Amino acid sequence: MIGKIEFKNFLKGFLVISWINARYKCSRLKIDLKVIKSRYKKSIKKNNFQYSEGQIFLKFKERHKYKIRNLKERKNKRLEVFWVGGSQAQDESGFLQSLHKLAEVTVFYNHQGGYGQWNGSKGESVNNIREKNDKALISQIKSVCKNKKVDILLGQMWATRISKEALRHIQDLGIIVVNISMDDKLPFHWTVEKKIRFGSIGLASSVDMTLTTTPDVCAWYGVEGYSALFWPLASDPRLFHDGKKDIDVLFIGNRYGVRGSIINFLINNGIQVECYGDGWENGSVNARRNCELSSRAKIIFGIGSIGHCSDVYTLKLRDFDALMTGSLYITHRNPDLCNLFDEGGEFECYIHPIEALNKINFYLKHSGIRESIGRRGREKALKFHTWDIRLKSTFRQLDLI
Repeated sequence: MIGKIEFKNFLKGFLVISWINARYKCSRLKIDLKVIKSRYKKSIKKNNFQYSEGQIFLKFKERHKYKIRNLKERKNKRLEVFWVGGSQAQDESGFLQSLHKLAEVTVFYNHQGGYGQWNGSKGESVNNIREKNDKALISQIKSVCKNKKVDILLGQMWATRISKEALRHIQDLGIIVVNISMDDKLPFHWTVEKKIRFGSIGLASSVDMTLTTTPDVCAWYGVEGYSALFWPLASDPRLFHDGKKDIDVLFIGNRYGVRGSIINFLINNGIQVECYGDGWENGSVNARRNCELSSRAKIIFGIGSIGHCSDVYTLKLRDFDALMTGSLYITHRNPDLCNLFDEGGEFECYIHPIEALNKINFYLKHSGIRESIGRRGREKALKFHTWDIRLKSTFRQLDLI
């Protein structure tokens, strides 16, 4: 039997190893990201490339002018969209509801009958995963096309799950392919392994438009000859609404990377944080429960960093859902989010957990200021960042409706 002293020494050793591993992973991510940025910076300079959103729209309209003309000639008929999802809980938290309002939607189910793309079993090869998803996707598209015309294949797709050859086959059927990329900040999605290029960039040659949540990478796609637009996420005010606030601080998200240490710091300093997601005691929640909990929070706490890093940020769906509730949203000081919402006026930010702790304590004591900021954040989200607005404006800019 291990004694108390031996166990404490073992635990300290384990924590030290975990800390070293976390620092290594963060450093590796930053180095990889720096290398990728440097490579594209050189390519952009060498090719004298200048990214223009206006030119991207014009290029798309010119390439698809005959399809667009046919769409406009179909009076009183809505778009036919085939949707390929990644996460059912995420997609059903407002996005799919708005898409159904705008278009006739067919949802993809994988060969096992599950929602969206098949992730594969443990140890499954990328080729096998793609082969099964490709077969199911093409089969379902052809089945739908027997009864009606599919105008757009819209999805959140990665080259490790679906092949560019499958998407090119779908393009050959006269279908416009649009891909939503939420992970372009991760170096993993810009790597190549066994001649397979990962991420959304690996599909870009067979995609008519990539909608990316990372503004900086639009030029990366562009310098390679692919069309990409910065596409912030959004929320649904019918689901994420302002309710009775009886939860002091809420965090919803899986426990990994730096999240555990940040939350533990807050809890150890007297903040009662209710946490939901894989790895937390309360477990994960579905879309409905997510909406209900978020509407009840006085403060919704966000962690906007990636993995084991506390200073590399990406836009997240919860950024928009949290702001839509009228709760005060406190998250990492992500420049991309600060370009969309006013820090201190519509939401609050932190860099270090100590800054987060001080602001949480302040706003819990000053309900008037807290509620005022939360209200202004919701007003901005309602005006510019609903899924209805995001989808309609994008389809209109592409001249599809």
